[in-house]
Amino acid sequence: MGKPEFTTLPTPEQIALVRVKVRDLGFTDPNRLPTTTEVLARAQEFGLGPAEVGPHLRLTLTDQPNGDVFWIAMKPISDSGGFPRVFCLRRGGGGRWLDAAYAYPDDQWNLEGEIVFSLRKPQ
Repeated sequence: MGKPEFTTLPTPEQIALVRVKVRDLGFTDPNRLPTTTEVLARAQEFGLGPAEVGPHLRLTLTDQPNGDVFWIAMKPISDSGGFPRVFCLRRGGGGRWLDAAYAYPDDQWNLEGEIVFSLRKPQ
């Protein structure tokens, strides 16, 4: 979150979030898994959330079931090594975690993987 690409909205706003499986975005061929580029492009049609959604959601989602994991559909932020990452929220190992998961453009996404994105149109 200390990277220049991590920005917050200038004023607080309510954002409607939706959580779906990757397959719910129209990717259904198990022999041709969608890439990060394709998944984020599809989510962009609805409106990618600002990166701050991940940390805010981690703080407010106190009842996440053990073993649950999902990713935030957001513009990837480069880590200190220059590798693209997106936020991932998981619960397990006795804690609730906000991770930064690799999101290379050509990485393939499991059709059963779940993502959260906003229902706000891009500006």
